[in-house]
This record gives sequence, structure tokens and C-alpha cells, in this order.
Amino acid sequence: MIRLRAEPSGEKKPADEVRLVNARRRVLASYVLGPAFALFFSHPLIILRQEKTNPPVLSPDAAEEVQLSTVLNRALRYCRRLENVALDFVCLEEISERIDLSRDKEDEVYVPMGAGIRTQIKIAKKKQENTYLYDFQFTRKGELKRENRNLLEKNGKPVKEKDASLETSVVQVRNVLFGPLGLLSENGQGYHDYQWVAEEDIQGEKAVVIDVTPKKTLTGTHGYGRVWVRENDGAVLKIEWKPESISGYEELVDRAKKYGSELSIALVTEYGFEKNGIRFPSRDYSEEAYLKPDGKKFIRSRTSVIYKDYKFFTVETDINY
Repeated sequence: MIRLRAEPSGEKKPADEVRLVNARRRVLASYVLGPAFALFFSHPLIILRQEKTNPPVLSPDAAEEVQLSTVLNRALRYCRRLENVALDFVCLEEISERIDLSRDKEDEVYVPMGAGIRTQIKIAKKKQENTYLYDFQFTRKGELKRENRNLLEKNGKPVKEKDASLETSVVQVRNVLFGPLGLLSENGQGYHDYQWVAEEDIQGEKAVVIDVTPKKTLTGTHGYGRVWVRENDGAVLKIEWKPESISGYEELVDRAKKYGSELSIALVTEYGFEKNGIRFPSRDYSEEAYLKPDGKKFIRSRTSVIYKDYKFFTVETDINY
């Protein structure tokens, strides 16, 4: 801790002490006393002298709050870059899905999952297992975003279909790159509360784990959950979406009651690739499952999307703070 005492400057000080005083001024300028306080060193008649005191000991909760505030500010700046980034890249998109409706009645309406960045459709067959390989192309300039897919393989067989639509039956993932914006952007932080959970090493990076929950003033379906934020720059490495935040969650709870089982939902997005400080998705995973009383797990639907073999043509940000 630095304690300061003011003295008149009329008393001459040795040159070495003057240099120390100037250095202490610079050190003090880096301390933040609170949101409503600021320190200015402009008066010519003040000399500051340092007195040594025992440094304050922060409680674990206070230290976590300080760290949380710092990381949230860095995440906000990261989201500003992500919001304004100009992009042009291609990658391979490997999708596998498994659907099992054997426990449903013929006339039951299928309610799939979503987490804000997903859209859904119905399916017809009781059981399906499908794989798809797309050449995924994405461009963004200004407010214009464009996703384009060429289907290369379907269920292991070569296919050549340009400008193909997503053929997945349960979950269709779009704009997954921008998942962090609704949670940690400047606008998003005004609608959410944040809680420090832990520190973890993930993907070789030191990350802070944060629980994100919407404020009571935020209405409607909105994806939220637990995020892994890189400590040094606020980049998002992983998101686990809360099941309660998905569209149709109440119907899934009702289905669990009909099954006599416990609902188990997994919704995870990982950002494992980086270019010019921007993290790109590497994996998106969705699973709707039910735990039977005997502990066995019935998986009703599972969709896995792997992004790989990125080729970047443009990744540029131009942010003025």
C-alpha cells in the first residue's frame, strides 16, 4: 500500500530524492481507488513522500471480484473487435447426428433444442444417423454477413452440391462465431449478471470461468450460460449454454416426466482456432438425453459439428476506442 504526505516544495531536496518522488507519482497514477475517484498531479507546490506500510490483505471474495471486473472489461474490448471484424475464410464443417424417437408417440410434436444461435426443424423417421461434410465459406464486411456451404459428402458418399442447405434434422448451427456477443459485449453486459467461478487451464490457455445469468429486466428466449474467458485479453475460449435458456425447454421437462426420467442437456461451443486475436469455432455439441431411474442414459438426439482446416483470406479489425 502507498501512503502519501504532502510537503511544501520550498525546501530543497537532493536530486536523487526528486527522481524518486517523480517515480512514485507514476506508480501512484496506476492505482484505482474506486469508480468515483481520480488522482491528478498538477500542483507545482506539492512534493510527495512515500511512507512504508503493511500492504492490505484482500479477502478471497474481494480478490475474485477485482479479477472478474478486469476480465469483463477485457472481454468487452474483445467483443468490440469481434463486432467490427472484416472476415473472409473457408473451412471444413463435419457434422454427425443421431436421433432416436422410439419412445415417442406417433402424434407427439417433436420439440428440438436451441440456444439463441440455433434454429430447428421437425424430423419424420423414428431413428436416424447421418453424417455431412460441407465446404463452409463465410464473409463479412460491415453489417453484411454471408454463409455459404457446398456439400461434399453425405453419409460417407461423395456429393457435389453447390450452395447447399444444412440437412441436419434436429439442430442447425448458424453464426456460431458470434456467440460471445450476446453475453459479453457492451450491450450484453448491461443485461446480465456475472459470477466468478474458478480459474482453469483450457486449450493451453489460462482462463477465468464465469457464470452469466440474465437480469430480471431481460425477457424472451435468450442463450446464456458459463463462459471460459482468456485472462490476458478477454477472448472467449468456450461456452456451455444453460439448458434453461433454450427454446422449448419447458416441453423437454414435460417429456422427461412422461419418460419417468431426469432431463440431461448438453450444449457446448468451443473456440479452438485463432487468427489475429479472434477466436474461431472448433466444435459445437448438442445432446438431449434422459437418465432412467436405474442410471442408464437414453440419448434422444445428438449433434456434433467439427470445424477444421481453416483458410483465412481476411481477418481485419479497425476499432477506435
